Amino acid sequence: MTEEEIAKISQSCFHGCPTIVLGSGASMPHGLPSMGELSTYLSENMKTEGDAEDDAWLLVKVALANGDHLEAALEGKTLPASLVSKIVSLTWRCVNEKDMQLLDAAAQDGNFALGGLLANMFSSTHSEVHVVTTNYDRVAEFACNSRNVLFQTGFAPGYIQTWESTGRVKLVRGAKAARVVKIWKIHGSLDWFRTADDRTIGLPVFELPSKDNYTPLMVTPGLNKYEKTYEDPFRTTINGADAALKAASAFLCVGFGFRDQHIHPKLIERCRERNVPTVVLARTLTEEAKDFLKNKAGTNYLGIERSGTGSKVYSHTCPEGADVPMPDLWSLDGFNNLVL
Repeated sequence: MTEEEIAKISQSCFHGCPTIVLGSGASMPHGLPSMGELSTYLSENMKTEGDAEDDAWLLVKVALANGDHLEAALEGKTLPASLVSKIVSLTWRCVNEKDMQLLDAAAQDGNFALGGLLANMFSSTHSEVHVVTTNYDRVAEFACNSRNVLFQTGFAPGYIQTWESTGRVKLVRGAKAARVVKIWKIHGSLDWFRTADDRTIGLPVFELPSKDNYTPLMVTPGLNKYEKTYEDPFRTTINGADAALKAASAFLCVGFGFRDQHIHPKLIERCRERNVPTVVLARTLTEEAKDFLKNKAGTNYLGIERSGTGSKVYSHTCPEGADVPMPDLWSLDGFNNLVL
């Protein structure tokens, strides 16, 4: 493929005001842990108690040792509630440690490719941009802050944030409704908690509150993913994400592995209906991502990953991929250079 052909599809995606889908690969350039790093952290820090926890965790460790990714290692296993609670707490601590470091870096220089992209998307008449993410971290929120872009995650603003599922909270600038990035965090967030009296609140904290009073609201890979979705804030968040995906006029997927059944089917459905421009960026495209591009993304797509010569680009006319001498094209910075 030529640079001109790559730029043409990228520009059509950008000008379509894409719904942005972020996976763990979008956060890793900022120092957040990969799924593999999270697996290692859990293995090294898990302290089981009693036969039930010992036996259940052994099954997970064996699956990881056999090469399963974390979601596959946890999926379909019946784990004691006490062990699930430990997995959630350790996951929170692993991600939060790096998230806290990122906040410090963000406060100093605020260099986020996502922030630049979002700010430029509002340079037209668009009043809303939708970001759907499986990540618990606050990379998307920090990116918005870096460019003075307002965002909503479903909670009313404040230090102690209340869950607001009615849509009555509106952000305004002057007399007009503000332009807002709506961030749909379908697996929860580091700052979402359930209280001991069963309330849902947001606390902008970087230390885990007392486990007796606050439980992190995070759906961990492979565990209780579907039963949790019947409860708020997940139910409303997933409904909002579904609506954004179903109405999308374009998709930009960054570091998303196409393994999440909350998102993946909606992307396929929309591409089948409208053949919308779709760009998938990743350091290494998963086999699931390649299958989506080749068989389910329609004809108006680009998949870009890193290669030895620069980048490898997949398209409808080149479904097996072609190396191009354009370094960093697979990154969001590289995408920005093409479209901004």
